[in-house]
Amino acid sequence: MKTFEERFTAWVDGKLDGRELAEFEMELQTHEGAQGNKQEARRLGEFLRAYPAPPLSNPDFFNHQLFQRIAAETPRPPRPKAKPAFPSPLWRLISAGCFLLIAAGLLFKVLIPVGTPKDPASPYFAQVVEAWPATANVSATTVYRPEDNLTVVWLEGLEFIPASQQIQ
Repeated sequence: MKTFEERFTAWVDGKLDGRELAEFEMELQTHEGAQGNKQEARRLGEFLRAYPAPPLSNPDFFNHQLFQRIAAETPRPPRPKAKPAFPSPLWRLISAGCFLLIAAGLLFKVLIPVGTPKDPASPYFAQVVEAWPATANVSATTVYRPEDNLTVVWLEGLEFIPASQQIQ
């Protein structure tokens, strides 16, 4: 079914006939000034036919300006408020702190060995390969016991031991 505006335009142009014309004229009786509007619309149509608008030199620019103006005057619906990714800056701070604590714990676990080494021997092992005493009448002998991880140096023929070297 045609809208009122479509039927009014067809009535002004004289394109309604028969039953459709009768129904529309009955509907027009409820609208005040419909006959005056018809006369004004016909005069405007005759005027536009007598004095047509000059052709536009740049119709694309005119259309662009027209659309810009329509867009500026058309009210925009309010945009919905976007939810933040995190509820608050405090939540971001807590999340970042937890992440850093976990990363630090993993690095500590991976980079720093924990407990005793699997080899019961000390990781700091020194072995006396050869000993030369400073005097000819002194001889030095070394004994190493792996089960105790202990090296003993025997000195024979030594007349005295300096006080700084004595075991107390």
